[in-house]
Amino acid sequence: MDYIFWGFVFLTLVGVWYIFGLFIRRSRMRARVAQFRSGGLPLFNTSENRISAFIRNYRAGLTSQYFDLSGNIESGDTRPGLDSEEVQRIMEEQNVSFDKARLIRQQQLMA
Repeated sequence: MDYIFWGFVFLTLVGVWYIFGLFIRRSRMRARVAQFRSGGLPLFNTSENRISAFIRNYRAGLTSQYFDLSGNIESGDTRPGLDSEEVQRIMEEQNVSFDKARLIRQQQLMA
């Protein structure tokens, strides 16, 4: 019967820890809810569409140690993103890494 008592104590502590975590993060959640309410639906928000371009590029693997998109995503960068179709085409045709494909694309633009 001792295990029932300690199990109850453990679950109580986990519950208290969880509620404490929610209490600590309440200001962040308020800010997120306010941003959602003021910005409307992300589908119609142009800055969200531009940010999602960086997210799509990141998910497609178009990032590296030397060209990290996570900073752009976290800072809310509103630029339109990468010319990902061209870079992906070069990667597939020439079987090169993302960095090498970006270099080839830049060399083609400068030529």
